[in-house]
Amino acid sequence: MMKVFGTYLTLAGLALTPMVYAVPEVEVGSEYQINVINSNDGLNDKDLGKQTKTTALNLKGAKVVFRGKLSDEIAWTVLYKLKEAELERFYLTYKPFANLDITIGKQKIKTYGLHRRLSSSTTTPVTGAYLDLNPLKDRVALDITYKLGGSWSLQLVDDYSNCSDKTTYTNNPATNQVTASTTTTCTSWNRGSSAGIVANSKEKQTTQKQPAVALEWLGSFGAFSPLVQYAIYDLGKSSTASAGLRYQSEGMDSYVSYTLDTRHNKGVDPVEAGRFVEEKNVYMGLVAYAEYKVANYTPFIHFSTLQTDPYESDGLTEDKKIALEANTQGKLDRNENTIAIGTHFDHWGAYYRPYVDVVVASGEFVDPVDPASKKDLTRTDLVVGLIGKF
Repeated sequence: MMKVFGTYLTLAGLALTPMVYAVPEVEVGSEYQINVINSNDGLNDKDLGKQTKTTALNLKGAKVVFRGKLSDEIAWTVLYKLKEAELERFYLTYKPFANLDITIGKQKIKTYGLHRRLSSSTTTPVTGAYLDLNPLKDRVALDITYKLGGSWSLQLVDDYSNCSDKTTYTNNPATNQVTASTTTTCTSWNRGSSAGIVANSKEKQTTQKQPAVALEWLGSFGAFSPLVQYAIYDLGKSSTASAGLRYQSEGMDSYVSYTLDTRHNKGVDPVEAGRFVEEKNVYMGLVAYAEYKVANYTPFIHFSTLQTDPYESDGLTEDKKIALEANTQGKLDRNENTIAIGTHFDHWGAYYRPYVDVVVASGEFVDPVDPASKKDLTRTDLVVGLIGKF
């Protein structure tokens, strides 16, 4: 981090006297990850069953971080994602007592376990696929954290919503006029209108009326740090729970983490279009990670799973069930396992870390040739990269 300070002059009588004020300290830093991936592209059959190897240079992540203090009790943080041109986080932290923090603003929501807590695109070469399913991620929230035997946290979060607009165009041949009609489809419960979800439904869409709630306990017992998280969201109709354990010693860092997300979407019965249904989708993710520093090298191993149990309407044939899972060529259908083995090269310390790894992802996917069926596929990637920060 680069630190910026300030000094001012003031007029005292007829002489200039230097005065040093308690100017807030500002830190500026950045994080980034660049890699080259050679892949057998095993999840896509681009030419009737023939895989196509690819080699690509990627800027996986780049962030700029600004931190500072307005006083001894009030600090602020801004995190900007350069690649996505997105303001990822901006929040104020008030510390009225040594063991109490109150944070308000867009921040990291405490869900999806230790793996999410410890990893990001700019710090970890391999992340579990289940992190993409997190419904809350970085959102506006009020966080109250009390430190006692670790830390206890309560977050009131801007609730989850998933709505999309679809515009259809109709041409009138008699007048050659094109009219547009836009409809909003919401699979979540906390945003919409007073109209029924379907014409004959008693269930109404609603606007957001309450925040999501996330609870976390992160313990501290010597080398061991247990973690428990629980959150309810989407107007209390869905929940996510995580548990994990981290072990740290000199040269070694390891953890295991498990997440269960039970999500109830609202929708229209695909068999009977005039009937409302509540669609239950379950997502499960497990990750185990370990690294051990040996001289200038830090070898690591990563193993993670993703299992999905999507809603299936009664009376549908198997091909229609697959189609309704909204997957396309090369997209995960149900389950995926990922294993990665590699090493960091730490000759230059924690701020400039080249690495190399092999990542193998396998699972049940929509068949790239026949989208109405499933197929077990495997992708193998050889990755050379660089993680850095200042």
